Amino acid sequence: MNPIENGNTVSLRDIAAILIRRKWQILATFFLTVAAVVAGTLLMPKQYQTQMKVLVKNERADMIVSADSNGGSGYRGEVSEAQINSEIELLTSNNLLQEVVTKCGLERLESPGEAVAAERLPVAIEKALRRLQRDLKISPVRKANIIEVEYAATDPHRAVAVLAQLAESYLEEHLKVHGTPGTYEFFTSQAARYQHELTDAEAKLAEFRQRENIVMLAQQKDAMLQKASDSESALNQADATIRDYTSRIADTRAQLAAAAPRVVTQSRTVPNEYSVERLGTMLAELQNRRTLLLAKFRPDDRMVLEADQEISDTQAALEKATKLTSVEQSTDVNPIHQTLEIDLAKQQAELAGLQDRRQTLARQSWIYRQNLMKLGNATATHDDLVRTQKEAEDNYLLYAKKTEEARIAESLDQQKIANVAIAETPTEPHLPSKPNVPLNVALGVVLACFLSLGAAFTAEYFSDTVAQPSELEELTGLPVLATAYRS
Repeated sequence: MNPIENGNTVSLRDIAAILIRRKWQILATFFLTVAAVVAGTLLMPKQYQTQMKVLVKNERADMIVSADSNGGSGYRGEVSEAQINSEIELLTSNNLLQEVVTKCGLERLESPGEAVAAERLPVAIEKALRRLQRDLKISPVRKANIIEVEYAATDPHRAVAVLAQLAESYLEEHLKVHGTPGTYEFFTSQAARYQHELTDAEAKLAEFRQRENIVMLAQQKDAMLQKASDSESALNQADATIRDYTSRIADTRAQLAAAAPRVVTQSRTVPNEYSVERLGTMLAELQNRRTLLLAKFRPDDRMVLEADQEISDTQAALEKATKLTSVEQSTDVNPIHQTLEIDLAKQQAELAGLQDRRQTLARQSWIYRQNLMKLGNATATHDDLVRTQKEAEDNYLLYAKKTEEARIAESLDQQKIANVAIAETPTEPHLPSKPNVPLNVALGVVLACFLSLGAAFTAEYFSDTVAQPSELEELTGLPVLATAYRS
């Protein structure tokens, strides 16, 4: 029994002995394996591999369909890992790869030399799709916004055609996925609608302003309020002035009543000569009359007594008149009274003017208040119309802006300007990528070494022949005295 079979420790000497005994087997297995690998490598169909690189960027903002004035486009700064993974998933989507299969005719490779029947076409397409998914390698480049796409085929022209078609279909699918079909038509219709509403609102506002005689409501209200305030101030001032003039007129009238119209300018005392002279003449006539009566009547006669009484009264009146004197006075117009009359006339005239002015100011103030009240009543309707017009204008400008953005987005889609670009286009390879003869031979040599050694040790394990004295001693438990080699 050999050392490998009984499980004892194998020394380097034992291994060397096994290699020497199995050298021909090892060499045969080694060269056969190498020959098989070389033959397989040479007989293996050549694979031509090409690649392209897709750059993911954020230069173009995504169009956002929203009524928000600040949401016209969504711009992102750096490219995120999720964005790159989304593009990879788009590149590997079944719809995209099936389109590449049908446009490149890869389903015909599943039945070479004969046309694919209509009933077997879906099967052939599915097989070609699976083969394409297996042969297509898509991976992101580390620390870069680039996706690397590799594809290998037995025909270099087909490899380039498949990747070129993949790039074209991918760009179209990218624009379709990230775009919003019908956006331009939608925003155009909305802009037309709000333009019509804006026209109606402007017409209603203009009609209301013309009917209410409003040009600029706020300025008109301020101006009317200022006029009303000035008019009220002037009216209050006029009332105060009227009260002042009324008080002044009352004072002037009191002074005028206290002042005499005329004043004495010269005074002279003269005796009463006319009365004395007349009374003396009357006394003389009475005395003559008594003398004539005495000639006819007795002294105690009634007529004589009456004459005596008259003479006595006349003498008393004469004596009194002699004692009396008269005063001559010269008068003139009082200047103070005249001045007061002039001032009173002026004050009354000014008071009348002030009263007329007060009536005018009161009428103006009433008119201003009525106009101000009219403007105040029209404010709510006017503000509502202005608010409606402003809202329609804002909506129209918003949707007009979004219409232009949608038009630009569609133009960019038509020009295939997107956030992805083919950074490296596929080129036709002239050297096959598979099989790699040096690598396969090197791997074949390594494989041949393992197989030859494994076969040698396996054969040694199952061998019943005793090759070494030590093996015999272990097997029999008796010492070996001598060995003889057969030539």
